[in-house]
Amino acid sequence: TDDGDYLYVEGFTSPPTVVLMGGGHLSRAITTVAVQVGLRVFVMDDRPEFANTERFPEADLIAVSSYDKGLEPFPISGNTAIVVVTRGHRYDDMALEAAARSSANYVGLIGSKRKVLLIYQRLLKRGIGLGRIKEIHAPIGLDIGGRTPEEIAVSIVAEILMSFYGMTGRPMKLEAE
Repeated sequence: TDDGDYLYVEGFTSPPTVVLMGGGHLSRAITTVAVQVGLRVFVMDDRPEFANTERFPEADLIAVSSYDKGLEPFPISGNTAIVVVTRGHRYDDMALEAAARSSANYVGLIGSKRKVLLIYQRLLKRGIGLGRIKEIHAPIGLDIGGRTPEEIAVSIVAEILMSFYGMTGRPMKLEAE
């Protein structure tokens, strides 16, 4: 300013975060990989025995809640990825609807193409717009052929990072000319 004062401005965004809707074995594997690459991890499940600090010691926040209200305890922003990995189709429906209505940048659902299509039909009937449905990553993850929970977790976290960074996921191999 004219009188010699200085103004210091620092931008701040929320840190990249993964919200896991479901506390099963795949969520445990995703947590390990996500923490290794520097993501915060929030976990929710409707069963206390699956959403606790003993099961998820690396998680930043843990909540026991119904899937339709499961995101309420967590701050969701454009720097958030929501991964729906519940224990069944009925819970996937509720969780994915809550995730699709959120401001999360990335929403993903595990499951077969048939299951995904059935859930999309329900979301359309429940008023979720086609544009938002097209943004959902389902079936979730990059096609790397993963079979174990750990391999599938790598493919999911890789897809989340790809989305956060606005990349394509194509191989970086030099093309032959």
